[in-house]
Amino acid sequence: MTLTEAAFLTKRFGVIALGFLAVVTIIVLIIVIQDPPPPPEYVTPTCACTDTKDEFLENILTIPSLEIVSESAVEYDVQTITGMLNDLPKIVNVYRYTDLGQLLDSRAQAKILAKKMGFNPERIVTRGTTGYTWYDESTKRSLSVNARDLNFTLNTTIESIKSIRKEQDLPSKSEAKSIAINTLRSLGILNTQYSADTEPFYIDINPDGTYSQADSAMNAELIRVDFSRKIPLISIRSDVKDADRIVNSLIERGLTPITDSVVVGNERIEVYNFSQFVTYQNPNKSNISVYVGPENKSVEILKSVYQIDFKSWSIEPEKCGTYPLLDPSVAKDKIESGEGSIVFLNYGKDQVQEYVPQQVKRFVILSVTITYYEGLLEQKYLQPVYLFTGEAELKDGTKATFHIYYPAISYDSVTDKVEVEEATVEKDGGILSL
Repeated sequence: MTLTEAAFLTKRFGVIALGFLAVVTIIVLIIVIQDPPPPPEYVTPTCACTDTKDEFLENILTIPSLEIVSESAVEYDVQTITGMLNDLPKIVNVYRYTDLGQLLDSRAQAKILAKKMGFNPERIVTRGTTGYTWYDESTKRSLSVNARDLNFTLNTTIESIKSIRKEQDLPSKSEAKSIAINTLRSLGILNTQYSADTEPFYIDINPDGTYSQADSAMNAELIRVDFSRKIPLISIRSDVKDADRIVNSLIERGLTPITDSVVVGNERIEVYNFSQFVTYQNPNKSNISVYVGPENKSVEILKSVYQIDFKSWSIEPEKCGTYPLLDPSVAKDKIESGEGSIVFLNYGKDQVQEYVPQQVKRFVILSVTITYYEGLLEQKYLQPVYLFTGEAELKDGTKATFHIYYPAISYDSVTDKVEVEEATVEKDGGILSL
């Protein structure tokens, strides 16, 4: 080998060695400078609503499903923009309901509520131990109150509603919202978690007394105002170490925070709540609805309110624990195997009419979201569900919009209560443990 060749090879190997060293250096730098993992509090489920997993698993969500008719297995097709949900957090908040069980002073509380709505509280009729009723012949109104939780229904006879509607116009939708909000406030039952943000429905009363959706105010007897509820799916305190990075990561995953605040010690700390709506057995109707109509001049209280459906339970303000989130692809597989709960199947433009079983050939899933589910019956815990929506193909070729629920907690991964290291907080330039 000549000196020239040796010099060339030495130079060649030197370049290779430098290149290799550069690659190694880059890899090391990536490992060293990459974002540290989130605090365990935000990635490790505590399963802390109960001491043991068996206690919690006694409360697995069971959601009633609408009946469908099918001559063969129904087909499912996913046509969402990304195929499925964006990358979600690994854990979700679960909340405990409070004040469940029979109220000791339910009779007295029911009488106070009845008086606020214009009934003579002393004309109470007791339904065994389950509830109380009132009826006012002069206003054609009735009130039924549940003794266990003071949930109630206010009704007005159909004949009275139709008679008054013939003589007077309906208020506007915005006026109906204001009336509904002020009504619940006057009764002292409007929780701050609720808002009337959704579009009200024009209601037509059918000859058989059922309701359907009217196409305009001219053809409607009432306006239904629904109250929606939002609950934090996950919450990040602004004083937590690396809070900005955690919040930005969740935003990149498609979640939107609402800034709130809490008092810690003598300080008010900002909290980023990534909240989701609470949805109900019928996702197009809240458990709290107020039906507003023309002013009834023959009554002194709630002049424009003809019906109230009120079903609500108090929730602890803070989560009782965090639980493992089921992968949405697993939820989709469960739905395809017939384990999902069909809660809405609309074969027309009417979103109010009562459901009639339909013959379904195919479900096309167009979107998947995560929400919380509150049923018509008392629950011990407020838990999240996946909401699959899309378009169903019926046997006769017509299309129908649908909503299907599936529980979003991975029940197979629930454990006994886990003590998780809490995130550290930054204070006055230093770091403190929560």
